[in-house]
Amino acid sequence: MTISWFKGLRQDRLTASFLTAFLALGAVGMVSCSQTPFTFDASAPWAYSSAIDPPFERVAILVTIRNQTGDDLAVNPADFVARDANHRIYPSDPAAAVADASAVRRASATQRGVQGIEPLPTITLRQDDVVSGFVVFDVPSGVRLVELIWRQSDSDYVVSLAPDH
Repeated sequence: MTISWFKGLRQDRLTASFLTAFLALGAVGMVSCSQTPFTFDASAPWAYSSAIDPPFERVAILVTIRNQTGDDLAVNPADFVARDANHRIYPSDPAAAVADASAVRRASATQRGVQGIEPLPTITLRQDDVVSGFVVFDVPSGVRLVELIWRQSDSDYVVSLAPDH
């Protein structure tokens, strides 16, 4: 009788140890899944002069992304779209960002007091890396953009754009 009681006690301890390990692993998984993988901020859009035909104008938005995980984070300016108040979507124009870089820098320095900005590059961010740069959009004149959307393979991330004062 003593042997069977001992076997039962051993099995209970094994089950309790297994259950404790499972719960601990689950808690770690919940903490790591709840961590925000990155921060994504954007400025209010600003128009600048460019050689685009009316009734369109070009606007730039300054974007800052910080990778907060150990995983690599791919950033591509072509993955951004902007939305107006009527829910119309406008794709980014990475070629215009490069071609108009000096015009965007001049407008940024004049209108915002921000100097030395560059187009958002195509880049892979490692842990704790930060990248900032502007993204350009062609929009009908007078359209006010209200959201910037970063399209990733598994989700869209949205930032509300503050009105330009």
